[in-house]
Amino acid sequence: MDDAQHEGFTLVELLIALAIAALLAGIAAPAMARFLDNARLRAATEDIARELVLARSHAYTFRKPVYFNITVTESAWCYGWGEASSCDCSIDNPQTACQTDDSGLIRDHLQTSADYPQIRLMLPTRQGTSRSLRFSPLRGTATATSFSLENRNDQTRIIVSILGRVRTCSPELGGYLAC
Repeated sequence: MDDAQHEGFTLVELLIALAIAALLAGIAAPAMARFLDNARLRAATEDIARELVLARSHAYTFRKPVYFNITVTESAWCYGWGEASSCDCSIDNPQTACQTDDSGLIRDHLQTSADYPQIRLMLPTRQGTSRSLRFSPLRGTATATSFSLENRNDQTRIIVSILGRVRTCSPELGGYLAC
């Protein structure tokens, strides 16, 4: 038989190709895991920063004080904001407390850590397990604070100034200003 007439791969060639593919997948898996972890960290950071800006804007636009509450437990965290000072994302029915009335349209503002697996939110030690910010309706000023979000590899910080300005930074994660 003439080998020139047979097309395809031999078993040895196929096994070598599979071994190379497995080796490349093994090298890429840790980098992919870190990429996904950092994407979750960025998403959580940007979502919280956006909600803080929205809460400030709501206070200024509708001329009502807005309260932004963050609660951290050992296994979970949450945040919520609304026009009532009783806004507490950790209560059984937080929708009744963390709401705004946008010209007759009632909106719920609540987020839990369930949407951000493996992301931890940390308040400064002196603030305990809960922190409430108040955005003033007059100038959008706020209770100054900062808190951190972290995963296995990196950390970000969200800083709210007394003027209500919200900014994000990270000591190592690319795409953010250094803290």
